[in-house]
Amino acid sequence: MLLQTRLRTVALIFFVAGIVFVIRDLLDQSSGSPVVEIALVAGLGMTAALLWSGRFCTLIQLRVVELAIFGSIAAFLAAQNYHLVYSEVIQGNGGLVLGRSVHALLHYAVLVAAYGIFIPNTWQRAAVLIGPMALTPLATGLLLNGRHPEFLEVASEVGFAARITDPILLLMVSVVIAVYGTHVIHQFRSEAIDTRDMGLYQLKEKIGAGGMGEVWLAEHRLLSRPAALKLIRPDRLGHGDGEKARHLVRRFEREAQATASLRSPHTVELYDFGVTNDGVFYYVMEYLDGLDLDTLVKTHGPIPPDRASYLLRQVCRSLGDAHRNGLIHRDVKPGNIYVCRMGLEYDFIKVLDFGLVKREKAGNELTRDLTLEGVTTGTPAYMAPEMVLGKEQVDARTDLYALGAVAYWLLTGQLVFEQDTAMAMVVDHVKAEPLPPSQRTELEIPEELDRIVLKCLEKDPDKRFQSAMELEAELAASSGPNGWNAKSAERWWQLHRPS
Repeated sequence: MLLQTRLRTVALIFFVAGIVFVIRDLLDQSSGSPVVEIALVAGLGMTAALLWSGRFCTLIQLRVVELAIFGSIAAFLAAQNYHLVYSEVIQGNGGLVLGRSVHALLHYAVLVAAYGIFIPNTWQRAAVLIGPMALTPLATGLLLNGRHPEFLEVASEVGFAARITDPILLLMVSVVIAVYGTHVIHQFRSEAIDTRDMGLYQLKEKIGAGGMGEVWLAEHRLLSRPAALKLIRPDRLGHGDGEKARHLVRRFEREAQATASLRSPHTVELYDFGVTNDGVFYYVMEYLDGLDLDTLVKTHGPIPPDRASYLLRQVCRSLGDAHRNGLIHRDVKPGNIYVCRMGLEYDFIKVLDFGLVKREKAGNELTRDLTLEGVTTGTPAYMAPEMVLGKEQVDARTDLYALGAVAYWLLTGQLVFEQDTAMAMVVDHVKAEPLPPSQRTELEIPEELDRIVLKCLEKDPDKRFQSAMELEAELAASSGPNGWNAKSAERWWQLHRPS
């Protein structure tokens, strides 16, 4: 990552500079034996070597190294400044007391500037770290004066207070420039990501954001084809520890790989996947002209049973294809199901977000990350009992339970179990029996559709539909000859989404 590259460079620069100063001090007999300085330089050399070897790779490790490099140098400068100034105070050399103090302030100004230039950061974190570094020489002066009152007496002989003002102001300016520069560089990097080409795709407009990153409207530069581009920025990876960052990247890659392996027209199509030179992960999928089922119900209210059946059958086809390929979605919910216009077709379903996908067959590469998130994997309002309990038996029927909860939402505009907390909700999924959808809405729901939804919501997987295609067949059989069809869908879209 970028922080690792920058720390390699800064450690190497400080190491080389330290060697120069050690050689100077060894040649200068009056400076004494620079044992501590040699130890510091040796430490910087070892740190640089470890960074170049890739030994430090997680975010937490790199942040510790960052603090160690700048903290050790700041501490060394403080100790050196205290020792040198005290030596001149004892000898009554007011001029050299001033000179040593000015020299120390300049060193700190360079250290602060180096941090601002080399370390990628937000301005808030930069301010938190740069502030103590800049205050260290002041703290050293106060300590010196507190332990040796003669310090001020000797310093006042050369007008210390007036002549030290400019170096202090220079240090303050260095702090402002470093913090503001960090902010500007951070903004430039964000803007560069926002306007860059991701492969052959140009970002146009951000259309969504969430735990997995951001979604942008993009355009293929040669084909002028719109696409949805999902990405994880490096700064988003920086908010958690190294293990969480790696898990986020693995989940991102897993979603791309799983989506690319499916062929159902009702699964969102993947166009491209890649990683930029500075660590931005992205994949490109088809741009959907529509809205998710969560927004559909919140905007237009519960939908008629025949339309719900029409949409659910298409979801079954997508899930059926995934299950046939050994993939379990594990996060089926209204927000992950889009109803779209596709060419001349209306109410065309697309299932997306396979980030929590799992393979049924043990030993497959996708299975290794199965339990990293524990029982919180998935969405509480749509979690099957076996997922809540963390059982190994997570299979196609788990997705069908969630799809039953989606059907409940479509028909009633309500969750299967309405609770104030996620914990209470998942407990209900394990223990409580749901009311039939027909008892939670004013719409007239056929008894057969009630039965289908409740069968999907059975606690015991063996009592549910055993496959997505079995459920699709039941939904088809329950639909009357005058049910929702392509013409009905076209009329609805022309009325509600004329654009």
